[in-house]
Amino acid sequence: MIINHNMNAMNAHRQMGINTVNSGKAMEKLSSGLRINRAGDDAAGLAISEKMRGQIRGLDQASRNAQDGISLIQTAEGALNETHSILQRMRELAVQASNDTNNESDRGQIQKEINQLTSEINRIGNTTEFNTMKLLDGTHSDKAVKEKISIAQAKNYGEMANSPKATWSGKYKFNITSDGVEDGIEFKGKDTSGVNWGALNKDKTNTLLITADKTKGTFKVDGTFEIDDNTSLQIKSEQMTLNEAGDTYTYNNHGIKFQISKEEFDKATDKDSVKLNLVKDAKAAENVTTSNVKTKNDWDNNDADATKASVLKDFEVLESDQRPDGLDQVELKLNKDDKTLTISFKNTKVSNDPIIKETIKLGTDINNKTIDYNSNGVKFKFTTPAKAESSQITIKLDQQDKIKTEDKSLTFQVGANEHQSMALSLGDMRSEALGISSSKGGEGFKASQEVTRGTDNDPIESALDVSTHKTAENAITTIQSAIDKVSDERAKLGAVQNRLEHTINNLGTSSENLQAAESRVRDVDMAKEMMNFSKNNILAQAAQAMLAQANQQPQGVLQLLR
Repeated sequence: MIINHNMNAMNAHRQMGINTVNSGKAMEKLSSGLRINRAGDDAAGLAISEKMRGQIRGLDQASRNAQDGISLIQTAEGALNETHSILQRMRELAVQASNDTNNESDRGQIQKEINQLTSEINRIGNTTEFNTMKLLDGTHSDKAVKEKISIAQAKNYGEMANSPKATWSGKYKFNITSDGVEDGIEFKGKDTSGVNWGALNKDKTNTLLITADKTKGTFKVDGTFEIDDNTSLQIKSEQMTLNEAGDTYTYNNHGIKFQISKEEFDKATDKDSVKLNLVKDAKAAENVTTSNVKTKNDWDNNDADATKASVLKDFEVLESDQRPDGLDQVELKLNKDDKTLTISFKNTKVSNDPIIKETIKLGTDINNKTIDYNSNGVKFKFTTPAKAESSQITIKLDQQDKIKTEDKSLTFQVGANEHQSMALSLGDMRSEALGISSSKGGEGFKASQEVTRGTDNDPIESALDVSTHKTAENAITTIQSAIDKVSDERAKLGAVQNRLEHTINNLGTSSENLQAAESRVRDVDMAKEMMNFSKNNILAQAAQAMLAQANQQPQGVLQLLR
């Protein structure tokens, strides 16, 4: 019998501590209703549960997003319902005006109502908003096409004295990429003189026109590409030719500067060298992305003999819109004494020094000379002909651009993770976009502008003309087309709304099932945990009683001392 260590008491004490801790944990779980209150309760389960919680909250928010999307759609569709009503009334008025029982005064009264109804359609399109976002003015249309195509074409030709004729030619090919769809475009060139620069008209059909400054002819490079049923671009080129010593031509439009000065060309045939600089003073175009710029040349050269070529008499540059980055300057110099032709390409974004500078000796070295250019994604190559048979030497930079248009459609996040969204394009539902008014007038529209934006009293557009039987009859067809367009837009909105309703149902089901799985990981089984609590509580009380008994055992030693 020992008295220094009461092993029975120590064991009872240890067991009582274990039971007390287990009883406390059970009480904690019963109090919170959670099986996992800290990472120590179930480390792996905690990580899995938190991931599920993130998905659940994301699904719930996505469901709310879809509901907000439905509200936005209902706002737009409700506004278009009123637009439909207005158009139906306008069609009714056009039918009435088509009847020759109406005199000029009667049709004038009908015209007044047509004007006001057209202005109201503009007001609806300009003011319909959801959360301060305009819905029907075309801001969120996916048909936003790049206004300016980034194209480079430098056509440099000079007349070599006493040399036969030879011409280099090439084709322009463009790939327009919009939402993954590519449309081809091909340009073919002709040359002439006496042409001034034109301008770009921004409307449904964008046209770049050329006007003749002198009566020497015109220059046309025709090509059309079409992005969709409503948007196309026709370019008819830009060209300038200097034929007379002492002339100075200057062009500055859309950030592109071009000048041929008197000092450089005055009496060019008597000078040792002549120079032309084609410099781009770039201004960034809004909402324009240009990428993957490539150039491909396909030359068909004629044989010629240029051994006697010595003097450059004429020089011409052709440019369509903007050049891409990487080609800021093209310079050609001809030195008659040294019988050399120097061609330099410069990029002012990198430095003012030439990126490529090639000197070709007139005569032997001019044959089969190849020059490569590759900078900032712009690539081209040209090779001199084996023999020159022309007094004209032409250099073209044949180029291929790929252009990505900007998608301005609305995006609804309808999932808990990345790339789980859907897009909605809202078309322009104002009167001019519907074809029932025109800012430029024209056939079928009134000569005077009496249609406003709807938000002020300033007339900006001409309404449909219903002043005669013929014009009123044409207006019926035009208004019917507008009704059909609004019907298409409303049908699209209704289809998207139905889709979003199904999306909400799906998200709710997914969230519910994932919540059930997360509950099995995180929540406590109350009945089972109550059983554990009762067991641990009883064991703790029993251990406490046994500890009291064990503490009494050493007192038996006192009996031996009596």
